[in-house]
Amino acid sequence: MYDPSLGFQQVNDFNPGINPYPDGLFWTLQIPDDSVSVHPGEGGAIYKVSNLQVRDFGDIGSAFNGAPGVPATVSFEVRWSGVEQRLHITDRAAGFAGQFVRGGAQMSWSAVSGDYSYQSDALETSSSDFAETGTERNGVFFPRS
Repeated sequence: MYDPSLGFQQVNDFNPGINPYPDGLFWTLQIPDDSVSVHPGEGGAIYKVSNLQVRDFGDIGSAFNGAPGVPATVSFEVRWSGVEQRLHITDRAAGFAGQFVRGGAQMSWSAVSGDYSYQSDALETSSSDFAETGTERNGVFFPRS
């Protein structure tokens, strides 16, 4: 999809599909429990997945319009670390409470689609402007009394 305001044409759109679940949930896949390690009080977490099977729809318009896509795999690692700020938020009217740690994050990413492969720079060379870990309670998990 060409976006004249940005001046580029999207050639890849990696995702698991728009309608894989009957309840309408989309762009979501279950990953193995050992793919995530979290230490929210310390501001640390690791999210690492290798060779996750998705589809390459080419562009978001094709994905939304039900194109079959091409089988593809993605691998990524995201590492959160550090404590720059701690936040404790409670909004009883909205039924929400959370404890968050703002720090930094780094990421590496790769994908294979057909005859093409893509690779980001190494995780150690990346940086973030905003990163946060934490825990929250909302909905039926928020105590209203």
